[in-house]
Amino acid sequence: MIKNVPTHNDFYKTGRELLDLSWNMVAKLLVNLDEAEYYGIDADEVSEEYWSLAHRQLTTALAITQQGIEFLIKGRICEISPYLLISDSAAKWPSPYEGVAIDFSKFRTIDAQDLIRVHDTFSPVSFETEFVSKFNELRESRNVIMHSISESLDVQVAEVIESLLYMHSSLFPNESWANIRKKSLESSPNTELGSVDYISNEVCRELSIIMNLLSPAKVKQYFKIDKKMRPYLCPNCFYEANHDAGDFDYKLARLTSKEEGCSEVYCPVCDREYGVVRENCSDEGECPGNVISEVYTMCLTCGQE
Repeated sequence: MIKNVPTHNDFYKTGRELLDLSWNMVAKLLVNLDEAEYYGIDADEVSEEYWSLAHRQLTTALAITQQGIEFLIKGRICEISPYLLISDSAAKWPSPYEGVAIDFSKFRTIDAQDLIRVHDTFSPVSFETEFVSKFNELRESRNVIMHSISESLDVQVAEVIESLLYMHSSLFPNESWANIRKKSLESSPNTELGSVDYISNEVCRELSIIMNLLSPAKVKQYFKIDKKMRPYLCPNCFYEANHDAGDFDYKLARLTSKEEGCSEVYCPVCDREYGVVRENCSDEGECPGNVISEVYTMCLTCGQE
C-alpha cells in the first residue's frame, strides 16, 4: 500500500508558488530601478551596470521558473495517474513486505527530460511543438545554471518574464497571471506586517512597469488588453489602493471594444469587467475624460468622484 499519494492540485500549488517567487525576484529589480529617479539617480546611466550586477538573480529566477514549470507538468501527468510519475524498475522500488505503508516520496520520480514524453504518451492532448521547444530550451539553460559557475549565460530580464508568462498561459489559458500574483501577495507572510494595505499599489505598479517592457502583441496575449488603447484606472484597484502612499495613477484597464459608446472596462489585475457610463467628467476644465464608473461613481481618467 502507498500513502501520501500527491494530487494534481498539490503540484499545481507548488508550481504556481515557484513561478510567483521568480516573478517576485524580477519585479523587485524592476521596481528598484524605477525608483532611481526618486533618489536623484538617472536610471539610464546606471541600467547597464545595474543589470550586470543582477546577473545571478536573473539566472536564479530563470532556474526557479523552470522548476515551477516542471511541477505544473507533473500536475498534468498526475491528473491522468500519479503513478506515472514513478521511475525505476519494480526491483528498485521500496519493499512492500515490511508491514507498513510506503510513502510516495520514497519512490524515485521521473526526470525532467522525460516529463513531456510521459505526458504525451498517456494524455489525449499532446503539448504543442512550440511549448516543447521552449520547455527544452529552458531546461538546458537551467542545467547550465545549476551545474556550472559559468558567467557566459546571458539572461535578460524580459526573457525571464516572457518565459514565465508563456508557459503559464499555455498550461492555464483561462487564468489571469496578474490575478494570481495579486492573490499570492494577499497570502504572503508580509500581510502579517501590514503589507495587505498596499497590495493593489504593489501589483499595479509591477504590472505597469512590466507591460511597458512587453510589446503590444505580448500584452494582448498575456493580459488580454490592447496596450495601444487609452488606459483607464480600474475602479476596484483604485478603491482598494492605499492613497496615503501617494497618488494612485496606475491605469491598466481598457475599454472592452473600440466601438463608440462602449460601456465596460476590463482590468487584467482583477480579471473582471466593470460597467461604465459614457459621460463627461465633472471637472471638465481640467479632465477630458468621459468614462465614469457605474458603481464607484468616479472618473476613470482622473480619479475624481
